Amino acid sequence: MNDLELIDDYFSGRLPVEERARFETSLQTNSQLADAVAFYLLARQAAQNEARANQKARFETLRKKSASVRPMPVRSRIALAACLLLVLGLGGYWFFQQQTPSATELADQYIQQKYSRLTTTMAEKSDSLQLGVNLYNDGKLTEAGAVFSDLLHRQPNDDRALKLAGLVSLRTGRYDQAIIFFHRLGEQTDLFANPGLFLEALTRLKRGQPTDNHQAEVLLKIVIGHNLEGKAEAEELIRKL
Repeated sequence: MNDLELIDDYFSGRLPVEERARFETSLQTNSQLADAVAFYLLARQAAQNEARANQKARFETLRKKSASVRPMPVRSRIALAACLLLVLGLGGYWFFQQQTPSATELADQYIQQKYSRLTTTMAEKSDSLQLGVNLYNDGKLTEAGAVFSDLLHRQPNDDRALKLAGLVSLRTGRYDQAIIFFHRLGEQTDLFANPGLFLEALTRLKRGQPTDNHQAEVLLKIVIGHNLEGKAEAEELIRKL
């Protein structure tokens, strides 16, 4: 497989999670691959721009054709306008209230509902974790993050500390760092329950960079397909995206 095929598979969500991780690691050190990704994204953007230009041209052609059609009688136009006003008056408010929230808004709603406070069971049998959770729940996120970072310095693979440090980064808007923590958590295969992939997907939805929504959807489908922690929430998010 050449680089462009690999890149297309990555951005199309066709790479398995292990190959996706290897691709992201290579991207950080392989300048040729980085250049190829930049070319791919520019080419895709150009194709999208061309498609929009073609669509605009077709619309302009239809508009000119419609302008040559015999105008509707005044009486008919008044009746049509009255019907439209009636429809808008009855249903307009409902329509605008029912607009689908963006992926970022969905993620933000979920974060506020589920992670504005932490349960104390996350820190049982650990004084350091308990201190960090207490600080987190008191809104002292910077101090909580320092506690979790210190714990990770001593125990780099502690799954609870990775999750908590990731949540602090997520809540404080440091999305790149949160993704690193959750990705490291998601790579641990010996846990009874692992929310890493789900939390990484949630963070990507919140960050909202050009490829984040697609990558988040891929992660959510993996969570659902492999019955991982966060499956029910992932199914709900997938329905709303």
